[in-house]
Amino acid sequence: MLKRSLTLLLITGFALVAMFTLTSSNAATAATAMAAQGRTLDFVTSFAGQELTAFQKVVDAFTQKTGIKVNVEPVSRNMATVLGARVASGNPPDLANLPNPGLLDTFAQAGNLVSLDWFKQTAVFKEQPKAFIDLGTLNGTLYGIFPVASLKSLVWYDPKEFAKFGYTIPSTFGELLQLQDQMVKDGNTPWCIGLESGAASGWPGTDWMEDFMLRSAGPKVYDQWVAHDIPWTDPRVREVFQLFGLFANDGMAFGGRKGILSTNFGDSVAGLNTTPPECMMHRQATFILSFILKAHPKLVAGKDFNIFPFPSFNSGPAPLEGGGDVFVAFKDSPEMHQLIEYFASVEAQELWAKVNPGRLAVNKDVPASAYPDPVTAKAAKILSSAEVFRFDGSDLMPAAVGSGSFWSAVLDFVQGSKPLTTILCNLEASADSAYKSGAATGPVGNCK
Repeated sequence: MLKRSLTLLLITGFALVAMFTLTSSNAATAATAMAAQGRTLDFVTSFAGQELTAFQKVVDAFTQKTGIKVNVEPVSRNMATVLGARVASGNPPDLANLPNPGLLDTFAQAGNLVSLDWFKQTAVFKEQPKAFIDLGTLNGTLYGIFPVASLKSLVWYDPKEFAKFGYTIPSTFGELLQLQDQMVKDGNTPWCIGLESGAASGWPGTDWMEDFMLRSAGPKVYDQWVAHDIPWTDPRVREVFQLFGLFANDGMAFGGRKGILSTNFGDSVAGLNTTPPECMMHRQATFILSFILKAHPKLVAGKDFNIFPFPSFNSGPAPLEGGGDVFVAFKDSPEMHQLIEYFASVEAQELWAKVNPGRLAVNKDVPASAYPDPVTAKAAKILSSAEVFRFDGSDLMPAAVGSGSFWSAVLDFVQGSKPLTTILCNLEASADSAYKSGAATGPVGNCK
């Protein structure tokens, strides 16, 4: 048991200082809370709705534990704009959550963020996956941590159907191709794919291609692609479209190309559990669980549906794509250190997983019991075991590309209305205009 010394400042018109040594754990907790009374941290967040409610519960638990108050400031406007204005006016918050590592790089390069290298000396540091520490690091300095995240690189399936036909979970991309070929031979349709999403139609296809880029070219090229350091006409970009074409075609997906284009992304997963099943597999993020249960409320997780990671191109661990918020600090203080350690802890992340099941804990030691079902727990295990993790590439691109011309390119490709070279040249022209740095270096193919 640790003995802690606490200086109590009693104000009764004048200051009297007395030193006490507290030997019981209850006394130590009370002393810490008393010492922290009156201390407040400002935390600017983009969380809203259910996520904000869940975050506030985690923060309240920290305050109850330490006595340190946290003023949570939700913002509905662009985080980069709000935080940039606060920094420029000399009034930055103590901490904030940023929606992607790109903003971390921006503020860190400007000298606005406090180093978190001290965190590497804490006990909880060893519980963090290296992939997420790397994402929070710039030029060798740690600037951010990821308490929770979401996972996209998942394939959903019905275990009963796999058992019926003797299918095994593929561990490599080659085995996945063999599996879908066998499914066709057995008279089954391998995939359900839906690209329809109103004005956002096409976005599910970008997730497929991002997974392919991570696997075929690797994370370094993935980063170059996202930053437009290589052109869209690069052969490696062409390859990811061609790889998507191995799945999104008339023979491999339910309804063929027309069905892919007209089926809503949230409805397509229902085909896994129809009678008979419309398809054997569906690639989508953890959020699709709610759509499965909406279509088939009586299904049991683990029995009627399960997941496996979209496999790698070799026998090694699969790189993962997803999303999440990186927590950074603009001001240094002992209280900030305590809050960062708390967010990274099993205690905080277990609570977070329980109050907001859509989020997966990053800490490797969070128990499976923190999750409402075995499938979500499995997704969290896959995430926390990641050796390579990258954010959704289209979300990091300028909106004109990532949520504009890229979406349209997916639809054009699946429809087959334009040659792939034309599609890639159009994307390169869009990117050249959207990225302030101008055109990427490298060959631009046959574009005129």
